[in-house]
Amino acid sequence: MVDRETDRRSILKLSGVAAIASLSGCASFAKEANTGGADTPTGQPEQQTTTAQPETRTAAGNETDANASVEMRPKTVSDPSFELQTGALPSLQTDARYPTIGTADTTVTVYGSWKCPYTQEFVRRQFGGLVEDFVATGDLSIEFRNVAYMDGEPYLGPDAPRASEAGLAVWNIDPESFWTYFSYVFANQPQERRDWATTENLVRFAEAADANGIDQIRRAIRSRAYAQSVQLSADSAAELDITTVPRVASDGGVTAPTVDPEATREQLERVANGGSTFGGTTTENNSTFGGNSTENGTSFGSSAGGNESGAANNSSTTFGTNETTESDDDTF
Repeated sequence: MVDRETDRRSILKLSGVAAIASLSGCASFAKEANTGGADTPTGQPEQQTTTAQPETRTAAGNETDANASVEMRPKTVSDPSFELQTGALPSLQTDARYPTIGTADTTVTVYGSWKCPYTQEFVRRQFGGLVEDFVATGDLSIEFRNVAYMDGEPYLGPDAPRASEAGLAVWNIDPESFWTYFSYVFANQPQERRDWATTENLVRFAEAADANGIDQIRRAIRSRAYAQSVQLSADSAAELDITTVPRVASDGGVTAPTVDPEATREQLERVANGGSTFGGTTTENNSTFGGNSTENGTSFGSSAGGNESGAANNSSTTFGTNETTESDDDTF
């Protein structure tokens, strides 16, 4: 009887190790995603069986938004079964370059991907609790950065940069709606191997989140107004030797929340108690990014919502850069 119980515990222990390993991150199949590999990676949360869709690319090798398969478009946009209790926060930080929740000067950074199922699992199972325990208390702010490139190539599909740029468009044009948009995207995230992040789909998520300035958001996505900010996030992740997401970073180190949630929680506790952090003003390429977000010193638009009716607020929110183009084609 003792031997049988020992064997049972050994099996459970091994199963637990396997489960942790399966939630390590998206890097294990990122290369396959970019090269048309198998559709059902081992250990993927909420695994689905799909038929691979051929990528339609331009002469430069980039997928076009107009040619994305209809099957890549979610049939419906469902309300999230989870939510961030942003209403419990005294106020939201809306003047940072990257989406930031909380108003504390001390900040930690979450690196994730709109297309990564492990980031989705982190958002569903852990992120709200961390916000409640560390942000609502005023101890920390949490910055969210999407990693759209690894080793100079689109990460988890050619549409990954567009997904990242769309998130920044929502953040800059109607920051008050961003965390609702964030919840809707992760609640409805299609399989990462599909090139689902078309302008149409991303705007649908923004509409579901009741974002103001929908026309501005659409134009910002099409003009690639936030391409530089997306590239800077990829560069930042590379400097930290982050090769998979999600990861939580502070000056004290980088933790993997889907591998060891307790280590991430302990990391935040140390930072909240005065440990190392990336907090304060972020400086990149000799430019200080505090206050309203700009790139290359060029503003694109005016107050949130611009000329759209029903602007989110009256604060000046700039968006865009000198990198905008005249083309409406969603090519990368």
